[in-house]
Amino acid sequence: MKKFLFAFLTIVVFASCSKQSDLPQTIIEKTGSNVFFKDNNLAISSITATNTSENKVQVKFSTMYEKNIVKMELMSGDNANYLCAIYTESLSSNSTQTKNYTIVDNNPKGAIVYYMIRYSLANGDWGYTNLFKFQRGN
Repeated sequence: MKKFLFAFLTIVVFASCSKQSDLPQTIIEKTGSNVFFKDNNLAISSITATNTSENKVQVKFSTMYEKNIVKMELMSGDNANYLCAIYTESLSSNSTQTKNYTIVDNNPKGAIVYYMIRYSLANGDWGYTNLFKFQRGN
């Protein structure tokens, strides 16, 4: 029973967090009106983060299109190599219009926080955006 419980907990941890050392990393600190990320399935036109008065971080991003995506997650961490999901949304249809998302990171992990969007496609593949680096307190 202990082995089963350990295996189950290991699966849960790896399902919500992702070690990024095997992926190419592009870290972007600020975005304006240019495209932050774009591939065949997802285009993000902007991503911003701001401090709130409650010591939380508000993250906003806009998608230009979403194709064949069944799940999208905002991931966060205090270093670029280990990020955990802080927000998950299931998607049921494609979108070709701008969609705006606002997520509050209730527990930012450090003075510098890295954000990334991970998405799951209908065929089971995963995609990852560039990393967004946010310096808290600025």
